[in-house]
Amino acid sequence: MHVRLSSLSALAFALLPVAAMATNAPAASGHDEDRADIVVSARLAHTAREEEKAAPNIINVQSAEAIAKYPDVNAAEALSRMPGVALSIDTAEGRFINIRGLDGNFNGATMGGVVLLNTQPGGTYFNAAGRAVEFDTVPIGAVDRMSIVKTGLPDHDAEGIGGSVELTPRTAIGAKRMFADVTLGGGVETFAGKGLYRDEIVVGGPIGGKDSKISFVISQFLYNDHRSFHDMEAGYVDSIGTPDKAFAGLELRKYDYYRQRFGYSGEMDFVPAEGQRYYLRASMAGYNEHGYRNRMSINFNGNPTTSGNTLTDTATAQKTLRDYDETHRNIVVQLGGDNHLGDAHLEYWGAYSRASYSKHFDYNSTFDNPNSYTIAYDNITNPNLPRYNVTAGSGLTNPANYSLSNIGNQTEFDVDQEWSGAGSLTLPIGLTPGDEIKVGTKLRFRDKVARPYTASANLTGNLSLAQDAAGSNITNFYHAGYDIGPVIGGPALRALFAQNNTGMALNPGGYFDDTENIAAGFVQYQGTFGKLGVLAGLRFEHTHAVYRGIGQNTDATGNTTLNPLSTTRNYDNAFPTLQLRYQAAPRLVARATYSTGIARPGFYQTQQSTSVDLGGLTVSTGNPNLLPTYSHNFDASLEYYLPDAGVISVTGFDKELLDYVVTRTNRVNGYQGNSGIFLVATYENAHYAYARGLEVNFVDKFTGLPGLLGGLGIDANFTHVDSGVALRAGEGNVALPGTFGTSWNAAVFYERGKAKIRIASQFESTVLFGVGGSRATDVFQDSRYTLDANASYDLSDRAQLYLNVKNLTNAPLRFYEGAPNRPIQREFYDATIEIGVKLKL
Repeated sequence: MHVRLSSLSALAFALLPVAAMATNAPAASGHDEDRADIVVSARLAHTAREEEKAAPNIINVQSAEAIAKYPDVNAAEALSRMPGVALSIDTAEGRFINIRGLDGNFNGATMGGVVLLNTQPGGTYFNAAGRAVEFDTVPIGAVDRMSIVKTGLPDHDAEGIGGSVELTPRTAIGAKRMFADVTLGGGVETFAGKGLYRDEIVVGGPIGGKDSKISFVISQFLYNDHRSFHDMEAGYVDSIGTPDKAFAGLELRKYDYYRQRFGYSGEMDFVPAEGQRYYLRASMAGYNEHGYRNRMSINFNGNPTTSGNTLTDTATAQKTLRDYDETHRNIVVQLGGDNHLGDAHLEYWGAYSRASYSKHFDYNSTFDNPNSYTIAYDNITNPNLPRYNVTAGSGLTNPANYSLSNIGNQTEFDVDQEWSGAGSLTLPIGLTPGDEIKVGTKLRFRDKVARPYTASANLTGNLSLAQDAAGSNITNFYHAGYDIGPVIGGPALRALFAQNNTGMALNPGGYFDDTENIAAGFVQYQGTFGKLGVLAGLRFEHTHAVYRGIGQNTDATGNTTLNPLSTTRNYDNAFPTLQLRYQAAPRLVARATYSTGIARPGFYQTQQSTSVDLGGLTVSTGNPNLLPTYSHNFDASLEYYLPDAGVISVTGFDKELLDYVVTRTNRVNGYQGNSGIFLVATYENAHYAYARGLEVNFVDKFTGLPGLLGGLGIDANFTHVDSGVALRAGEGNVALPGTFGTSWNAAVFYERGKAKIRIASQFESTVLFGVGGSRATDVFQDSRYTLDANASYDLSDRAQLYLNVKNLTNAPLRFYEGAPNRPIQREFYDATIEIGVKLKL
C-alpha cells in the first residue's frame, strides 16, 4: 500500500470536529430533518416515500419492505426494480447496474457513506474501466434500504454521472426488545434440475432492556446454488469476398456452476443522550464459485461454398475444459459519531473498505482431433439454432479421436482497498427559519492492484479423451438435439498438471499497481423561502494518481524485454450545484436542478502494461494521460404523492459529458524510435458526448376499488435515454457504449389480508457492448424481457410462507455482431423456483 505518514496524519486531521461529509447512515439526500424517525423506520415503504418527497434533490428510495416483495437474491437485482435503473446479468443473475442508461463505471456506490469498490477489474462490463461495483456480492438482507441519488449534492462524492447508489446498513436503533428474523428456503434451477438453498438470520435489539443506550444487530446470509445451462457461441470470417454468415468457428458450451454466496454484517450503536450517537459497523459479503465449462469447438476453414441457405466448409475440432475456482469478497469497517452540540450538528467517521478477487486456479485443457471434416451448416434459416451435419469424415464426437495437447493454469489476486475519513459541521444561518450552512471535508486513500499469473504443463505421452471422460455423451445439448460428446473430467487433469508444469509466472500484460488519493472539501447552503426550497453549494476535489505497470517490447526475432513503468497525474475539479424544490401543493412537488459529476479514467484504460510487437507492428497500450470525464447535469421533475406510499412522477434530464473516454485504433508512422507503420490500440478522450432522457414513475394501490378488488395495485417505471458520441474518426455519433436506450419495469400486485401476489416484468433494450473496428463488427447485447413472480401468505404475525419464481419467459442472454441475424452468444437458463418460510421471533 502506498500511503505515506503524511497521508495518515492528514486522515487523522480529517476526523477532527472541523470537517464534513457523509454521515454515519446518511439520508441519501444529505437532508438531516427527521432523520431519527427515518432511521428507526427505515425498513418501511411509507418512510422511504416520505424521504423522497422531503429531499432537496432528486432521489429514489427502496425500503426493505418493498425489496422483500420481489424474488431478488442480491442488491443488483433489487436495485434494478427502481426508476432509471437497468440490469446487466451474468450466468443468470444480476451483477452490474446502469443508472439512466449509463453503465456502472460512471456511477458511484457507498455503504453507509463509505465507498464500495470493484472486486475484479478484468470482469467489468463495458469500457474496460474496472470501476463498476459488482452488486451481486451484496446480499439484500444486509441493508435497511437502497437509495439512488440522481442529482448529487456537495456533501456527496462527485463520482456518479449517471447516479449514485447508497446502501443503508441494518440498524437496531429504535427497537424496544430483542428480535430475530429468520428466512429458510430451497428450490430448483429448472434447466437441469439442480437445487438451491437459502438461509438468512438477523438478530438484534437493545442490550439490557428497552431503555438501554446500547443496541446491536448482526446478520448472516447464505445462498448456495448449482446452476447448469448451455451456451452457443460463434465467430464469423468478416472478410471481403466471403459470405456474410460464414463461420470462422462454432462453440457448443456446457456450463456447471457451484456458487456459494455469503454475507455477514453487524452494527453496534451507543446513544448516551438525545442527539448523541456513536457507532461501529462491519460487513463482509461475496461469493465463491467453482465452474466447469465443457466446450466442443468446430474450427472452420472460412472459405465455404453456398447452396441456398446451406454453407459447406472443411473444419477441424477440439474438446476443451475450463475448470476454475474463484472468490469475490467485499469488506467495509466504519467507526463514527453524530453529535448535536447546541445549534451545531457534527458528524464524523473513519473507515476501511476492501474488495478482493482471488482466482485460486483456472485450468484450461485442450484435446485435439487430428481429423478433417466436411460440414454443411445452415445458420440463416434460424440464426439462434444453426443446424449442421458432417458430410465427410467420421467420429466428430468420439472421445477416442481426441488426445490431450495442452493444459494451462491461471491464477489471479486482485485487491482494491481504501482508507477514508470524513466529517461535517452544520450551523444555522438565520436568513429564513430552519436554514443552515454545512461545511466539511473528506479524504480517501486508494490502492488497487491486479496480479495475474500463468503456467503451462510439460506434457508427455498421448492421453486420449476416452481415458478422461467424466460422464456419458451430451446428446441433447440446448434441449435441441445437438450431440457434443462426453463431459471432460477436471480432477485427473489437475493432478496431471501438478506432476509437471513450468511454474507460475507473472503475466505482465495484465498487471498494474495503482494509487488514487482524493482530498475533498465542500460548502452548501440550504433554506426554505415560502414554498421554495433552495440548496446551493460547491465541492472541490483534488486527485493524485499514480499508474504503475510493466511494458513489454518484442523484437523482430521474437525476444521480449520487460521494463517497469510509472506515471503520476494530479488534477483539480470544482463541482457547483443549485437545486430548487417548489412545494406547489401538499402532495405536489416541482424541482429544477443543476449539478455536476465526474468519472475518473478506468484502471485498465490507464494501464501502463504496454505490449509492442515489432514483428507484427502492433501496439496495445493504456493511456495514463487520459482526462476524467466531467458532466454538467440538468434535471427537472414534477412529482405527485399518492396515499399508501404511491407516487406519479415525470423527470427530464440532460447530461453534457466532456472528455468521454473511447477506444481508438490509430495508424502511426514509427513508435518509440522504431520505424514502420504501427497499428496502435489504446484509449482517448472524445471532447463531447451526451445522454438525455425521460423518466416516468407510477406506483399506486387502488384502495378505492370495491370489495376484493381493493387489493390491486401497479408499480411501474419507464426510462428512455438518447445518447451520442463519435466513436470512430469519420463516423457520426452513435449511442454511448453500455448505455441502454430504453428500460422499464412493470409489476401488477395484489395485497389483501394475509395474501400477497406480485407479477413483475422487466425490459432492457439492445445496447452496444463492445467496440469493433467498424459498425459491422461492433458487439451488441440484445434486448431482454423477463417475467418474475412472488407470492406470500402470512400464517401468523410471526410466520410467512413465500414462493419466488424467476425468468418465467426463459429470456436468453444474447449477443450479436453487427446485426441481430449474426448471433455470437446465446445462453438460456429457464426458470428458477424457490419456496420457503420467513419467521419473526
